[in-house]
Amino acid sequence: MAATYDAIVVGSGACGGWAAMELAKAGMKVLMLEAGSHIDPAKDFHHTFLYQMEYRGQAKPGALRRYAGSERNYRIMLDSSENPYTTAPGTVYNWGRSRVLGGRTLHWARASDRMADYEFKAASRDGYGMDWAVSYADMKPYYDRVEGFIGVSAAKEGLPQFPDGVFLPPMPLNCAETIFTAACKSLGWRSTHRRLAQLTRMHNNRPPCHYCGNCVNGCDVGAMFNTVAVTLPPALKTGNLEVRTDTVVAQVRMNNENRAQGVTYIERNTMKSVDVDAKYVVLAASTLENTRLMLLSAKGGLANSSGTLGHYMMDQVGGGGVTGILPKLKGGPSRLDDGKSAGISIPNFQNIDKKTARKDFIRGYVINATGGQSEYPQFASALPGYGSAWKKEVKSRYVAQARVWIAGGEMLSQKENRVELDPEVKDRWGIPVLKIHFTHSDNDRKLIADFQEKADELFKKAGGEAMPGMGRGGPTGFPGAPGSPDVGPGAGGQGGRQGGGPGGGRGAREGAVGGRALGSSIHEVGTARMSASPKDGVLNSFCQTHDVPNLYVFGGNAFPSTGDKHPTLTMMALSARGCDHLLEQAKGKKA
Repeated sequence: MAATYDAIVVGSGACGGWAAMELAKAGMKVLMLEAGSHIDPAKDFHHTFLYQMEYRGQAKPGALRRYAGSERNYRIMLDSSENPYTTAPGTVYNWGRSRVLGGRTLHWARASDRMADYEFKAASRDGYGMDWAVSYADMKPYYDRVEGFIGVSAAKEGLPQFPDGVFLPPMPLNCAETIFTAACKSLGWRSTHRRLAQLTRMHNNRPPCHYCGNCVNGCDVGAMFNTVAVTLPPALKTGNLEVRTDTVVAQVRMNNENRAQGVTYIERNTMKSVDVDAKYVVLAASTLENTRLMLLSAKGGLANSSGTLGHYMMDQVGGGGVTGILPKLKGGPSRLDDGKSAGISIPNFQNIDKKTARKDFIRGYVINATGGQSEYPQFASALPGYGSAWKKEVKSRYVAQARVWIAGGEMLSQKENRVELDPEVKDRWGIPVLKIHFTHSDNDRKLIADFQEKADELFKKAGGEAMPGMGRGGPTGFPGAPGSPDVGPGAGGQGGRQGGGPGGGRGAREGAVGGRALGSSIHEVGTARMSASPKDGVLNSFCQTHDVPNLYVFGGNAFPSTGDKHPTLTMMALSARGCDHLLEQAKGKKA
């Protein structure tokens, strides 16, 4: 029987939404399957102050043991009691996940950086790991396409290690960011506005950001990039896309011709099993969920002739940093500093060429900094004192908060860092869950130690005063704070809270480098890496599996290395490139 659909897209996050749009606009009949529920921003996303909430933003007691995030956004997070995962002895990993239409695009940090050519060719430069099967020249037109459509606010800097793109005007710097910028100049470090998929002017009929600071709780106007506001509307307008929510995909089914026939999913609420067929299957359910589906779909893993499926898992190095106040701002007027979750970025300036090569570690990292007033003075409980004098001191410091944190610290790929199916534990629908094996390398530790030295140097140059009690995240409401981590879709609210199930749920800081749990960046990539040869990886340069010609895998799976940039923009550019290849293949023009 002929396939009902031309393509099935599993997942509705950044890559799934992009694939559905591209394929539907090209005339394909597309079915999108989302494991979570439907969402309507006009009804589900509201501006609510903490004092208007029954539990002042902390949610009903016990809820956040199941739903990571806060009282505002836990409803769009994944229920970890229904969706457990396990960890191997010695592994502490917080796997931040979301099951809802739009996925983690509804509550991500929006950081949108291009990887540079030296990152795609890192192995050729320092001898570690494997080069990408694409170059920056291959990716540039797709970066251009994605940025031009979603809208990225940024400033052009002309730095080869931090490639410029198709940008909207950047957000203005606040007082703290201006102070940090001056400090960078004094140190001889180049800095720029953080590059964010957040509009500063009208773009493709979407309104600009109105600086409400509600980004990680779901944008009600579509000013930040998310699937529901940006890629689904034009896809649905074609009449070629059908969206089914509450569909938990359990496996990819194969035919006798070594092609994917379709998928089997379980209706989330009725537990009914349903088979759907298509000419092409696109897995875009997030990095580790894609790999889980491939492990579930064949003995030894689907499309795994290389034996690398599940291996070479990476996140990005996090932890360390400095939080405190900038005395220059102490006692100043209140400002809407957390209305824009932006900040400045200091592009990597080490190990980018022969001149900047280090002898003690390879690869590098980006430094971010921001500060100012936040919604809640998180530091107050650790500030000594009491009474009116204490309250005045809290208010005085409230507007002067500041922090420096690491962004995109490159974690080296290790074959031992892997995922496998747990032989004993299953989710609510009877599907085996993932077991994660994950540890840091010595290089990771050296890199974070070097970052800490630089962070201390920057904070000192800015005149900052470190403060206890603010934690890694810094002021609530800034990216990286509880409820708003600095993450990709990559993302949102799970950092340090995600329990995970058997083997998970241990202390967020246990086993971490720099006091931050592995996985807290929510930048997991790898486990089905791209390779020029089928012997070395699962995917080719178009994110098509080497072994199954009509199976594509979009997300972070293809990454042979993490680079020092946030991964989401590269995931989307790879998806755009893969869609072009799929469409050419469908026309008989590609193998």
